[in-house]
This record gives sequence, structure tokens and C-alpha cells, in this order.
Amino acid sequence: MMPTWLAGLVAVAAITVTYFFCVRPHLRGQGGTTTRGAAHDGQVDRQIAELREELRAMRARDYVDSGRVPSRTPTVPPES
Repeated sequence: MMPTWLAGLVAVAAITVTYFFCVRPHLRGQGGTTTRGAAHDGQVDRQIAELREELRAMRARDYVDSGRVPSRTPTVPPES
């Protein structure tokens, strides 16, 4: 079994790494989910629109190939 002091050391190391790589950047506003720049936002939005259109076309092709047609209009996920 692992000695208690070694388990404590591993826990402290994990907490330290989490603080330096997750908590501290998030507090500074540089978290991994923040986007930088309006050009980047436009590029991401354009890529999302292209992927949604590609998904719509693939679903339509699947319906045609399988011979089944949906009885209702497929729902599009809301844009976030």
C-alpha cells in the first residue's frame, strides 16, 4: 500500500497543477473557453454554419437513399 504521506503529496501536487493550469488562467480571463479577437469569432461562426449545412445535406441524402421522407421538418439546434 501507498504510505499516507505519499498519498498526501500526490494530492497536493494535483491541486497545485490544477490551480496553475486551470484556476489561475480562468481568473485572469484567459481560460480555455474564451475566444480572442473578432476575426476569430467570425471564422468560427462561418465554420459552424458550413458544418451545419454539410450535416443537413448528409441527412437529406440519407433520407433519399433510404427511401424514407420525414413527416415533419427536421429541427435545427439553436445557435449559441
